[in-house]
Amino acid sequence: MNSRKRTLATTVFAAALSLLTFANFGHAQSMDSKTCDCHKQTDTMSNQPSRAYINAYNVPSTGIALEGYSPVSYFTEGKAQKGSPKFTADYNGVTYHFTSAKQVAQFKANPAKYEPAYGGWCALGMAIEDKLPVDPTLYKIVDGKNYLFLKNAKIDALKIWNDKNESQLIKKADAYWAKVSG
Repeated sequence: MNSRKRTLATTVFAAALSLLTFANFGHAQSMDSKTCDCHKQTDTMSNQPSRAYINAYNVPSTGIALEGYSPVSYFTEGKAQKGSPKFTADYNGVTYHFTSAKQVAQFKANPAKYEPAYGGWCALGMAIEDKLPVDPTLYKIVDGKNYLFLKNAKIDALKIWNDKNESQLIKKADAYWAKVSG
């Protein structure tokens, strides 16, 4: 009888945990500026110019993508590195900064390889059908694509992403990006 009670208790606990996880994801899916301040990027976006839509890309009105971080460094250095205005390249109407002339050459040889997924918008945001800003230091490379994520005082989108079914999120995000990017 004791083992039955333990099995029942374990089953109830697992069901409750699954329900809480599902409810949490449902909350993440309903994110908007009123419910979680997702659009307030106090850590990395304060004092930034207003956002602009250049071919649906997430860039400030200056046209400099990734807050000046090099799109190549994510792949070659395994980390986010600030680029320099001395080393730039344009792609699809967006200007990118790099750490060196070598990185500029790498980017120009294959810009689609280094361009961030979803125009630099938060990958989780795309999966829940919203354009959320990103912290360019919070990223994940999956199958050769650089996915960027929102992080502020209330939301760590990469943590939520990692706790969910990544392939399902990518499918949802891909579908929404196709719809909003034209």
